[in-house]
Amino acid sequence: MQIRPEQLRNDLIAKQYPVYLLCGEEPLQHRECVDMLRKAAKYYGYDEREVYIADVHFDWSRLEVAASELSLFASKRLIELHIPSGKPSDKGAALIHYCENLPEDVILLIVAGKIESATRKSKWYKAIDKVAGIISVWPIAGTQLNQWLNKRLQLKKLSLQADSLQLINDRVEGNLLAADQEIEKLSLLYPSKDQMLALDYEQVSYAVFDNARYNVFDLFDCALSGDLKRASRMLYGLQREGQPIMLILTLLAREVRMLARMTEVMSQKQNIQEAMKGFYIYPKRKNLVTQALRNGKVEHWQQLLIRLLFADKMAKGIEAGDPWDLVQLVLAGIANKSYLDPGLIK
Repeated sequence: MQIRPEQLRNDLIAKQYPVYLLCGEEPLQHRECVDMLRKAAKYYGYDEREVYIADVHFDWSRLEVAASELSLFASKRLIELHIPSGKPSDKGAALIHYCENLPEDVILLIVAGKIESATRKSKWYKAIDKVAGIISVWPIAGTQLNQWLNKRLQLKKLSLQADSLQLINDRVEGNLLAADQEIEKLSLLYPSKDQMLALDYEQVSYAVFDNARYNVFDLFDCALSGDLKRASRMLYGLQREGQPIMLILTLLAREVRMLARMTEVMSQKQNIQEAMKGFYIYPKRKNLVTQALRNGKVEHWQQLLIRLLFADKMAKGIEAGDPWDLVQLVLAGIANKSYLDPGLIK
């Protein structure tokens, strides 16, 4: 059963599935749906939670053992299975067996990244589809993003005109984590109590482009310009202000991924305009991006993406270490296009 993210709350009230599959690559909706499913499970009495990371070395027999063993602490359990690759390493045999032999008083929550259309035709996915609620989260853009912004603003008792909504839309470029941050900033600057508060364009533009505080959107450009000292100071300021590390990682990964793709085209066609085609770049950033394309190599940006992925795992507790320290090294790599430390991550 397919469930849209915005329908999940009402669906959880109406019924509970023995299995849930959450997949997709939009981080804010992904995180919020996971939180909602965990809270719902606890509300319905699934007090014990077990978490497994199904990487390439995962022993899939552990799933069957976990499902069959009796709980020592609660009568109902939530088993959380993370499949980062979106494909089970045993080709889904354990998941098929699980869905055909559903245990009592257990909810299985499968958390995955993007699942390709070809994978959705596999036997294991079809077995899940028969018994599960499936939530797919995808990036939102254009008019859909304006609608999403409107709904989030209404929860904060705020109302914006179309030009103000488009201002935020243009600023965040489809990044819902950044959009949520802007809405939170507006609600703090212009608190509303019981009645809906209408904001004008000037109020919104002041909040969106307020540079008095360290701005996560300027962090990448500062590093890209080669000013590593200032970029490091900005990162420290963002950490001190309590900015979420996941937001910073998401924005940096988006920019580095864009440069990796453009650099790959540049290496093939040797034409900067061709490399930039299909990407919207603010006019004030074009010189920085042009310089990066001329000086950087696609392997360099790909290695930085690997470091950001590793920092993401640190932030989630999957890997040991401080993600803020690793982001500092990533900033050094962005500032110096020839900087590489192959021994950092194996």
